[in-house]
Amino acid sequence: DFYENFNNDWELTSGFHAFCFDLQTGPDGSFYFAFGSPVRGGGRSFERMSRHHGSILRVSKDGSRLERYATGLRAPNGIGVSPTGQVTSGDNEGTFVPRCPIHWIEEGEFLGVVDAAADYANMKTTPTVGQRRGGRKQHLDPGEQPIPLAWLPKNVDNSNGGQVWVTSDKWGPFEGEMLHLSYGQSALYVVLKEKRGEVMQGGVVKIPVRPTSSAMRGKFNKRDGQLYIAGLKGWQSNAAREGGLDRVRYTGRPVRMPRSLKVREGGIEIGFNQVLDRELAEDPESYSISGSDLRWTHDYGTAEYEVGHRDSAGPPKGRTRFTVKSAKLLEGGKSVFVEIENLQPVH
Repeated sequence: DFYENFNNDWELTSGFHAFCFDLQTGPDGSFYFAFGSPVRGGGRSFERMSRHHGSILRVSKDGSRLERYATGLRAPNGIGVSPTGQVTSGDNEGTFVPRCPIHWIEEGEFLGVVDAAADYANMKTTPTVGQRRGGRKQHLDPGEQPIPLAWLPKNVDNSNGGQVWVTSDKWGPFEGEMLHLSYGQSALYVVLKEKRGEVMQGGVVKIPVRPTSSAMRGKFNKRDGQLYIAGLKGWQSNAAREGGLDRVRYTGRPVRMPRSLKVREGGIEIGFNQVLDRELAEDPESYSISGSDLRWTHDYGTAEYEVGHRDSAGPPKGRTRFTVKSAKLLEGGKSVFVEIENLQPVH
């Protein structure tokens, strides 16, 4: 065997919890991977930071140049790069990461962990590591928090895998869509996304499959056009077995799943792959909607807080249930508008 040093320009420390995650290629041949932050034993704060920790790094296709594409990550166990070059990532709950996010990333973007920010010295929010805080008193400015595509509840994803784009025309109605994998919940999701202004927002819907182990990496096979996912079992995963490699194939049968999510004045519009039953679709009892506020802080993760107390010092913990006032099937029979009482912006 022959091993060649393609690139080793990123700075390392002795941190035991600073892993390199994933390896993707962009349409121009560049390579992308994530380099985690050096999490302290026990999970809170970080050990000594290098300038490359907590970043998505890009390496030129000839290996001659390395650069930070985005910064502010904790332990992003998986990223994605679309056929057009759109970069995405998850992250793992902890310091400055209230829940697992899905990030839709622009080059140079800050993704939440102040200690790993490229511009940490000029931010109002102080890092947790003394080496980077520079003697400043701890301070938090909520205006500097990230705005991911979605924050995922723990029972949806408590520890992320990567993202993969459906590049096959043999995988049913989801060609061109993005999938999100969960290591913690051993699950596979379709990402329902909508761009509003400069913000990409959305949610996820679970594909009803159960892999042999967790779901960490996915790839579409050019030969058979189907999805292959790999995973393993470790800390904070409900995986059934130590490792697994599974194929998820389209059977040709009707796919009765949501495929789009759009926010409208006073409610949301949900699109489906099949024509809906009018009686069920227009029955408000067919829907159950709840939500919570999260807090971006120096602490490890966050509790869930009832909606509507964002500015109070001691908001009540828990989830808020929203009243569905009405539901109306839209033209074509594949979309429904759900009217929701007191629907509020997240940020």
